[in-house]
Amino acid sequence: MLLLEARALSRSFAAAGVVQTVLAAVSVQLAAGEFLVITGPSGSGKSTLLNLLSGLDQPTAGEVRFRGQLLATLSATAIARLRNASFGHIFQTPHLLPDRTVEENVALPFQYGSACPKATMEARVSELLTYVGLEEMARRRVANLSGGEMQRVVFARALVRQPEVIFADEPTGSLDAANSQRILQLLQRQTEEGRAVVLVTHDPQVAACGTARVHLEKLPLPEEVRQ
Repeated sequence: MLLLEARALSRSFAAAGVVQTVLAAVSVQLAAGEFLVITGPSGSGKSTLLNLLSGLDQPTAGEVRFRGQLLATLSATAIARLRNASFGHIFQTPHLLPDRTVEENVALPFQYGSACPKATMEARVSELLTYVGLEEMARRRVANLSGGEMQRVVFARALVRQPEVIFADEPTGSLDAANSQRILQLLQRQTEEGRAVVLVTHDPQVAACGTARVHLEKLPLPEEVRQ
């Protein structure tokens, strides 16, 4: 089943009267159960492509469709609802609320989008904390967690709405080998359960976990910038 399709995506930015293209004519197809890895050198547009695919940014040219729906036709509110209901996000920086507990951070997506009964929400949070091995830390504030534990909280939060696609931007970049392996195993398990994963990495060992790959090259600077 094809979930996500991007055709001839390009993204350019203008600064001081100079237009710099960071991504040019990239096409992607993502099916349920697929693990797509985006690789390339720093500045090649990996995170830009991830943001375009997940609706966090809009392309300068080209199109992105989710289940056939063209994202460009959706309002900002509709895209936000789509991300909340169907997409899960894992970033290199956890972006957690340090003054809240682990379980409160995992439950945060339930504060947006369609309503969910409290009992269902609590059961889902408890299930996911057990899944990532943090059930005994549910009431602990995230400020007191290690980096690896924080990233597992982010992983649980990304899954709490049962998304169809998980977007991960360098999720293991700041982790040691053991925690990196744990996160990768959890992501691979999600594809086995029918979810799709899009992961950005510069690490060849991480890239080897994918079932498909898009490799980006850094585009040359405009002449005005090089001078």
